[in-house]
Amino acid sequence: MRTRSSRIVLLVALVSAMGLGSLPATGAVPAATSVRSAVGDPPPDNYVPQMGLLFNHPYRSDRGQIVRHVQRMINSTEAGHSIKIAAFGINHLGAVNSLIAAKNRGVSVKVIGDAHLVNPRHHLYSPLFVRLRRALGSNKSASSFAMVCSRSCRGYGGNFHQKFFMFDQVSGVPWIVTQASGNLTQMAISGQWNHAITVSDETTYEQYSALFDELVLDRPSPTLPMRFTNSVLGDAVVFPFPGMGISTDPVGNALQRVQCKVSQPDGSFVRTKIRIGMYAWFGRRGERLGRQVRGLWNDGCDVAIELAVTSKTMKYILRSRAGRGAIPAKLVATYDRTGAIANYDHSKYITIQGGYDGDSNASIVIAGTCNFTDLGTFSDEFTSIYSSADDVVAFNDDFDEVWRERQARAWRQTYAPNAFLRLSSVDPKLGSGKWKSADQD
Repeated sequence: MRTRSSRIVLLVALVSAMGLGSLPATGAVPAATSVRSAVGDPPPDNYVPQMGLLFNHPYRSDRGQIVRHVQRMINSTEAGHSIKIAAFGINHLGAVNSLIAAKNRGVSVKVIGDAHLVNPRHHLYSPLFVRLRRALGSNKSASSFAMVCSRSCRGYGGNFHQKFFMFDQVSGVPWIVTQASGNLTQMAISGQWNHAITVSDETTYEQYSALFDELVLDRPSPTLPMRFTNSVLGDAVVFPFPGMGISTDPVGNALQRVQCKVSQPDGSFVRTKIRIGMYAWFGRRGERLGRQVRGLWNDGCDVAIELAVTSKTMKYILRSRAGRGAIPAKLVATYDRTGAIANYDHSKYITIQGGYDGDSNASIVIAGTCNFTDLGTFSDEFTSIYSSADDVVAFNDDFDEVWRERQARAWRQTYAPNAFLRLSSVDPKLGSGKWKSADQD
C-alpha cells in the first residue's frame, strides 16, 4: 500500500518523465501531452506568438522559454496550415506529442533531424524522434513526414545542425520563423544557455521555405553557400561553405569592418563595444577569428567573452598578457565529479555597438547556429548579420545577466607573450571523453 508521500513522489517522477518538470507554471504549455485528436479538431491553445528575442538560462525558475514558445505555436496551429521544423536534436516529450497531435487534427507537419536521432548506438539516440517518424511517416511526398540526413543535408560531410521552426500561420499571425541556437530537447532547457529570435515576415519565410525544400532532397546543393538578403534578419549565409577562408568568412569580414575608437566632437573617443557568447571556439577557423578579436582588443575595442569549450591555443590567443593584456572572459559551464562537462553555454552570437563600416553609431548582431570551429564549414548551419539597436541591447543585457550567474567562472589564467611556443594544443573532441555531453551541436 502506497503512503501519501510515496504517491507524491510517484506523481513528481511522472511529471518529470513527461517533459514538463522544467516548465514553470507561469505561461505553462496548455495540455497537448495527449496525441488524441481528430481531423478538424480546434487547436488546444490560442497563443499569439511573441516576436523578437528569447533567452534560456538553465538555472533560472523561468527556464524553458524557447521550447515553451515553440510548443505553444505548435499547439496553436489550426488544421489546414503547416509546420516545418529543422533541428539537430528533437527529444522533448511534450513537443513530440504536440507535433503528433497537430498532424492528427489536420496540420501538415514536416520535420528534419540529424541521423544520430535514429541510431541506437549513439548516446543521443532519441526514441521520441523514432516515435515521431513512425507517427508522421517517412514519405517525403506526403503532407506530413519526419526524416533524417546521414550527414549535412546540402553538403558532403559534417552534420545536420540547423535549428529553425516555421509556421505559415499561428493564431492569425502569418509567416512565422523562429531561428534558434538551441534544439527541441530537454537539454536545451535544463542544461544550456540559448537564444532564439522570432519574426513574422513573408520574405524571410519564403527564403527559409526554399532552404527547407533543399534540405528535404538530402543531396549536395549546387548553391553552396546559400545566401539570404533583404529579410528582417539582414544578410545571412547558409552553410556548408566549402573552401571558406580568411577572405570569405562572413564573421571575419564583419569583424574587419569594426573601428575600435569613435571620435567625439570634444576630441575624445568612445570605444566600440563587442560582446561574444560562444559555445565552442577552437580549430583553424576559431584561431583565425580569435586573432581578429585579439587585434580589435589591442586596437582599443571594449571586448568581453563568454564561452564554454575551447583549446589551449585559443586560451593563449585570448588570454595572452601581450598588447593590452588578457581579454576579459568567463567560462560558462558546470562539471561533474569526474571533471566531465555537464551543462554549458550554447550561445553563438556577437554584438557590435559603435564604429562599424563607417557608421560611428552602429548596432550589429551576428547570430545563428554556427560555432567558431571547422565543423561548421561542412555542416548545415546558419549565420545572419543584421542591424538592430534593440536586439543589441537585448543580447548585451542577457550577456550581463549570464556574467553575473555563479556558473560563469572568472577566467583568471593568463599567458606570457611567448607562451604559445611552449603550448601543446589538441582540439577538444566534442561528444567523447570529458566532452561527451558537449555534443557537436
